[in-house]
Amino acid sequence: MQNVLSILFCLSLFYITITSSVKAYISTLRFQGMLLVILMILPFIPDFSIYGLILPLTMLIVKVIVVPRYMTKIMNDLNMKRDIESTIQQFNFLLLVCLSMAVIFLVSNYLSKSTDIAVIPFATGFSAVTVGIYIIIFRRKLLIHVAGFLVLENGIFLFGLAVTSEFPLIIELGSLLDVFAVVFLMGIAINRISSTIFTNDRRVKPREP
Repeated sequence: MQNVLSILFCLSLFYITITSSVKAYISTLRFQGMLLVILMILPFIPDFSIYGLILPLTMLIVKVIVVPRYMTKIMNDLNMKRDIESTIQQFNFLLLVCLSMAVIFLVSNYLSKSTDIAVIPFATGFSAVTVGIYIIIFRRKLLIHVAGFLVLENGIFLFGLAVTSEFPLIIELGSLLDVFAVVFLMGIAINRISSTIFTNDRRVKPREP
């Protein structure tokens, strides 16, 4: 089951690579969040405990509900263009991602011979980190940079699930990176709105009574 969910996660990376829509980026982040929530619940199914639901429930609220809805709100409130702006051609970007992921999967398969790791989740996590970095580098919109950071953070989380059977404290605290993303998004909205109001105040003079 873990491999199936990891493959779906990997397919979402290809989708976010070929799409040119900001809404598609947000929908992909929501989908990835759902997959990570399910991956976190699976180990606790045999031994059900309330503690085992705390972190998945938190991730569900933050990754699947709060962050995507807030990103959509910023996109609508600031009248952002719905298409992404890239510094690289779409085909070249897809080719770069495919080559990087091929190398990552080959290296992960080689490492699995000497190290106890789950190859598909491990490679998918590293691929997500790589794709997130590429998005930050080759996309122009600040909101898309935030999306790239969240893809990177999802990859780190998936990578952590692949290298350990128990959740260490550092992996659980990794979910706090989403809080940083929310604060960053708030900064984008506040600064953009403030600059717009300031510009309008300078251009529009008040009417005299």
